[in-house]
Amino acid sequence: MKKETIKQIILTADEGMYLTNGDTYGKTVVLPEDADQSIWYEISEAEYNEIQEAVT
Repeated sequence: MKKETIKQIILTADEGMYLTNGDTYGKTVVLPEDADQSIWYEISEAEYNEIQEAVT
């Protein structure tokens, strides 16, 4: 049996917000420990909905 411990960074958006890096969107993002978390930022749910409408 192999056992491995992995450290991760979990970012969770505030209420009514979404997280994005400009390409991916979500309420929760799980990153590897050494990932650059500074590229993630929050946008409002209204902004998210506008982006999704523009894509479709």
